[in-house]
Amino acid sequence: MKDKPKPSTLQASGPLFVISMWRSGSSLLYALLNKHPQVSLMFEADLVLLRYSFLKLGRCQDWLARWQFWNLALSRHGFTNRGDLPVAKNFHDAFIAVYKQFAARKGATIWGDKSPNYYDRIQELAEEFPTAKFIIVWRDPVATANAVVRAGLAGSPYFNKKGMKLRSLMGYRVLKRGCDHLRDIGRDACEINYEDLVREPSSVMQVVCQYLQIPYMQEVSDLRDADRSSVPESKHHALLQGETIVSEQRREVLDPSFRAKARRYANWWQLWSGGEWPPFPPAQSCNMAFPGISERTWDWISYKMFRGFDALTRLAFCFVPLSWLARYRKFARKKYQAAGNFEKEKKDLDLAFEFLNQSI
Repeated sequence: MKDKPKPSTLQASGPLFVISMWRSGSSLLYALLNKHPQVSLMFEADLVLLRYSFLKLGRCQDWLARWQFWNLALSRHGFTNRGDLPVAKNFHDAFIAVYKQFAARKGATIWGDKSPNYYDRIQELAEEFPTAKFIIVWRDPVATANAVVRAGLAGSPYFNKKGMKLRSLMGYRVLKRGCDHLRDIGRDACEINYEDLVREPSSVMQVVCQYLQIPYMQEVSDLRDADRSSVPESKHHALLQGETIVSEQRREVLDPSFRAKARRYANWWQLWSGGEWPPFPPAQSCNMAFPGISERTWDWISYKMFRGFDALTRLAFCFVPLSWLARYRKFARKKYQAAGNFEKEKKDLDLAFEFLNQSI
């Protein structure tokens, strides 16, 4: 008979954030980590992205409807009754209440969010939650860009957006700055490599459990019986929905020119860090290529423009009239119906309208 795991010493007042670049392995770590009885993370709920929706005086309770309109997070995580959700007047209290409530269903003491969309918000999260823990997942940036393209080819509208390859490449350095910031202010973070996770999951998960001060369990080293009910059933999540961890090299779909660009940046970062980062072997060549100053300048300007557009989208979901969001969702419903996914999405979208009606 197995002994019961001892209670975690991780402070219950601080959330756990699992962060990576997109398509870099944080979803796999999420599925494994959530098998532990003391851990219950939400999957890309992303409430942090909508924190400005709490600035509207006298109308802050519409944050629930806006959150559901944003990414269907509430229905994906089983919050179907508005009365069971907290009444909160600020972002901080709302975040803690919802995420803790989700973890309480399982009796877990470690709560928080897994999201690559926090890669450029580490400083903000560290300031908002002084006792938060961070796990960062690194992956070869060339493989990350390749995975982004594969997700787009699999039909993901998000990864089909213009500039996603560049976002993933330049964002890699932004994520590193966030990690450096944690170190500068005396906060620790657990950094792991995706390549190690898929090849030696047991060794990596022991490191993760040690960081969280919870007992390691063999069950967290494989995907069998993992709960993935909160993960959208998209084609690019197919491997995550399986029962085995796949370590084989993925199909190459990245165009040669961008592959060369990503490798140049990896070489540059290796040189800049003295060979310590990124955490994968540098190109073994005496004539390694690096991005020139004009390339770096233009890529950074382009990246900031793309991220500026992303910010405008988030602000729209925070401030535009809910009736406009309702029209958008009705349009989205027609798209789902045309794509043959109407029944799958209908319940989630109906819940968004239910929250809308209770917010007006």
